[in-house]
Amino acid sequence: MSHPHASPPKRESRGPLYFLIGAAALLFVVILVIVFQRLIASGRDLATSPTTSATAAPTAQAAPSQAAPKTAEATEATPTPEPTPMRPAPSGAIEAASFTTPAENIHCRINSDNVECSIYTYDYPSPGQCEGLTATYVVGTEGAVNADCQYAVSVSDVYDYGTAVSLNGFACTLENDGVTCWSVMSGHGFELKRAADRIF
Repeated sequence: MSHPHASPPKRESRGPLYFLIGAAALLFVVILVIVFQRLIASGRDLATSPTTSATAAPTAQAAPSQAAPKTAEATEATPTPEPTPMRPAPSGAIEAASFTTPAENIHCRINSDNVECSIYTYDYPSPGQCEGLTATYVVGTEGAVNADCQYAVSVSDVYDYGTAVSLNGFACTLENDGVTCWSVMSGHGFELKRAADRIF
């Protein structure tokens, strides 16, 4: 009695499984490549950023060194020239703050800002229309001569004729017939004699 042969069991197909595994592996490799490229790019940015900041710092520090010479030049002051006297004191003049002539008719005093002289007896019209009073003449460092009879200068230091006096930028000469005083810087002054006066 013959038995029928049983057909061998069919093997299941594993093709779809291999496909899924291969696809997953390929996707994993692609992800790794992308991540690796981003890491490389990030590393380059980190490597170049310190170089940029390091080179920028010296540029900022160089500015003060260039500005320093300009500041030094600005502080240099131009020397002021000395003013030239219009009428210098005579050579050999002595220093004296006050004097009168041997006749004691003209008395003078040199102050810090002017020289003033009074003439007690004179034959010309009195300045300021005050006849019979002592006339006083004053000249400052700058400006014109002022003459009136509001007050009188009286001193006791007698100097010989021919003496020249200089002090505080003023000068005077004592002559036999009178006294001449002036400002060294402006050249303005006066000449006093018993016979006449002269303002210059």
